Amino acid sequence: MRLDVLKSRELLATIYAIRSLDKTIQKMIRQETKRIAAPEWSEALGKRANTALERQVIVNTAVVSVSNQNVRAQSANKGRPLSGGLNPKTDYPAVEWGADDDTQVYERRSKKSGTHKVTRHTAAQLKRRSATGYVWGPTVKEMIPRLARLWVQTTVRTIANAINGKQE
Repeated sequence: MRLDVLKSRELLATIYAIRSLDKTIQKMIRQETKRIAAPEWSEALGKRANTALERQVIVNTAVVSVSNQNVRAQSANKGRPLSGGLNPKTDYPAVEWGADDDTQVYERRSKKSGTHKVTRHTAAQLKRRSATGYVWGPTVKEMIPRLARLWVQTTVRTIANAINGKQE
């Protein structure tokens, strides 16, 4: 989800201010923003994660990266496949948005030459499908304004501290 900074004078001013600063102050802004935003993002995701699978796939892979142009909060883009084979990088949609109640019915032959029908519920471990998601989607709606405010406040505070000669 992207935020259009052209509609926000404050965010646009923040980007222009960061671009015009010395490289060491830019670095301080990036470091301070990441230091504060990363635990906030992980904590907000953790509050909504109800299952161990959600925690492993979405919360444990949460990262925040900060550049001079944006703050990017991500999840499920890092990490190795889980012990059962689920790869968070490719299989996160089923964990976040759920799955249909799929069942497979097939015939199986028994040892005594008879056949019988077997029903398998292939998505039993997943929640029902949701258009808005369960963890990431609601957290993004809550956190985008908070992360934007944090970025602006950190920029202003860092510039003020640099002018006054203070180190954080």
